[in-house]
Amino acid sequence: MMWSGLLLSLPLSVSMAFSLTELSFVRNVRGQQSRGDAVRTTLAMSAGLTALGLAFSHQGPSFGAMAVVAGIALSWLAARLASRTVALAVAIVSLGFYLQFAELAPLRP
Repeated sequence: MMWSGLLLSLPLSVSMAFSLTELSFVRNVRGQQSRGDAVRTTLAMSAGLTALGLAFSHQGPSFGAMAVVAGIALSWLAARLASRTVALAVAIVSLGFYLQFAELAPLRP
């Protein structure tokens, strides 16, 4: 049970990390943003907040906290290695991966 919880927390951490790269971009931009930036930010924040909620609701407080800490640590690396479009795609795919395979693992009572 412990290993499945850790493995299921990993895609949630990745989703949070790559969605946080969009948040850091929005925070650092001055001036006008395009409509595409607004859509990209909305999608990234939706994926990140969904991953955050699932980390605590399905995994419990201990695995949820570990997923959040790992996501924050990975976001530093993701911001330097991936473009914004790739980061958004990775965030959504990793969230989809979690949603697909979470039903195969037993959830916490």
